[in-house]
Amino acid sequence: MYNFALFLHIISAFLIGYVALYGVINRVFFTFSNQLRINLILLSSSSILSLLTSAWMIQIAGFSHSSLWISISYALWMLLIIINEVFIRRKFSIAKRNKTKEINFSIEYSIMTLIVVLLTLLMIYKP
Repeated sequence: MYNFALFLHIISAFLIGYVALYGVINRVFFTFSNQLRINLILLSSSSILSLLTSAWMIQIAGFSHSSLWISISYALWMLLIIINEVFIRRKFSIAKRNKTKEINFSIEYSIMTLIVVLLTLLMIYKP
């Protein structure tokens, strides 16, 4: 079961990384862009899958939720979800309401990419 949980966890981590890197590379999205809508949904669902599989792996492997690296990982995941659901979605809805054609998400996606790099380091090295 651990291998299956690890597989799902890594797949969700790749999806989260894809969304963050795609946002950093493009930075400016059109309000009618389907890719932006896909990114909003994909990051939320991948983050939830990653959180669930990580909790499952912690239980299977016998780690403690009180370990510092696990607590930091949970905090960073929550920050990822907050950036996506609050800041990016809010900017998107305001741009749609004001009928703006382009939205610049460079700051949000840059922060998200930094968080993904930190999460990757925590996931690999488990200090």
